[in-house]
Amino acid sequence: MNRKAISPLIATILLVVFALVIGTITMNWGRAYVENIEEPKEDAKPLESAIIISIKDINTPLKELQIDHITGKLTEEEYLKQEQELTS
Repeated sequence: MNRKAISPLIATILLVVFALVIGTITMNWGRAYVENIEEPKEDAKPLESAIIISIKDINTPLKELQIDHITGKLTEEEYLKQEQELTS
């Protein structure tokens, strides 16, 4: 009986079993990790974006108008009307 052919077969089987065990452990860890992540509540509001603008960056009337619109001091209609006046 030739034993040289059995050794590579056993090594291949061991490698496949080792890969399956490592894969199973990784999948179980991943499932546990994902299950522990809390989903956001439906009534939670998304965080509002913060806008930081330096006063020295505002050097034209159009930029001032845009800042007033972004900060909510002007409605969109008022903004469009004043923008039209400034650009014409």
